[in-house]
Amino acid sequence: MSPPALRCGNCGNALQALRLAGHYGSAVEIDLCPPCHLVWFDAIESARLSGPGLLALIGDMAATQSLAHQGLRPSPPCPRCQGPVRPVHNQTRWGKSQQLECGQRHGAYQSFAQFLSEKGLLRPMSSADRQRALQRDRAIHCVNCGGAVGAADATCPWCQSVPSVFDVARLAQALDPEGATRGHAVHATGSRKGALGCQACGTALPADAGWQCPQCQATVTTPGLAEAHRLVSALGPALAAHAHKPAPHVVQQRLAAQEGGLQRQRERARAMQAEADAASGRKRHEAPDLADTFSALEWAVTLLRALRRWWT
Repeated sequence: MSPPALRCGNCGNALQALRLAGHYGSAVEIDLCPPCHLVWFDAIESARLSGPGLLALIGDMAATQSLAHQGLRPSPPCPRCQGPVRPVHNQTRWGKSQQLECGQRHGAYQSFAQFLSEKGLLRPMSSADRQRALQRDRAIHCVNCGGAVGAADATCPWCQSVPSVFDVARLAQALDPEGATRGHAVHATGSRKGALGCQACGTALPADAGWQCPQCQATVTTPGLAEAHRLVSALGPALAAHAHKPAPHVVQQRLAAQEGGLQRQRERARAMQAEADAASGRKRHEAPDLADTFSALEWAVTLLRALRRWWT
C-alpha cells in the first residue's frame, strides 16, 4: 500500500508526486502544487535531477500556468511534520537564491521562479524585454504563475515574483552539460551578455527587435515558460539515449578528465617506491615497479568503468 500523498501547507490540496529521471539511472521524487506554483524538495533532490528529469519538470511547471494562482501564505507548514518553515538564503554560482526550509530539515518549498533562478535560467526583464513582449504578445506574463503583469510593475501582482525572461541557451546547456547533443540546432540559441546584445553573433539588438536575433536568427530569450520548454523539448530523445548509452565523444571526455588525477597518483607511487627502495637498500632493478603496476591497474579499472557506462 502506497503512503498517502503529501498535502501542500499553503492551500491544503494533495501535492502532485512526480517521478523524474536522476543521475546514473536513479529516480527522483519531487512534489509539485499546481495552484500554488510551488515545488517541494526533500533534502537535495533538485541537485540529483538529470537533464531529462529537469526537462520533464519544466514541462510539468508550464502545464500548471493555466490555473488560477493561489497566493502564498507568510509561513506555510512543512507537508511532512506540519512544523514551521523559515526563509533561507543560499549563495549559488548564479547569485542568491531563496527557499522556505523546514526547521526539522525535512525539505523546502520553492516557487517555480525561485527554482529556475537558482539554476541560472532566469534573468529580470529589462525595459527592452518588456517592450518586445508588449509588441509581440500585447501583454507581459509572469514566468512563475503565468498571470498578467503591468508594463511598469516591479513584481507580479499575483505571486510577487520579479518579471523575468527565460535564457534558452543556458537551459540547453543545463540539460546537457557534457555536450552529448552539441550538434543539435537548439544549441545555436545564444544566451545574452546584456539586454541589447546577441551573444550568438555579437549583433546589437534594437529595442523594437523580436525575440530572435535579426542577423543570425538565434533565439535569444523567451518570456514564457511553455515557450522555453517547447524550444528545448527536441533534445528529449537525444538526452534519454545519452543517459542509456553515452556518446563516444563524451566517453573520451570522461577518460581525459581522469588523466590528471591518474598522473598525480603515478608520481606519488613512484615517490613511495623510491622511499621504500632507499630504506631497504634494494636496487631499482631488484623490485617490481610499483608505479607501473599501479598505472596498469588504474587504467584497467578506468576502462572497465567506461565500458560498463557504455553498454549499460
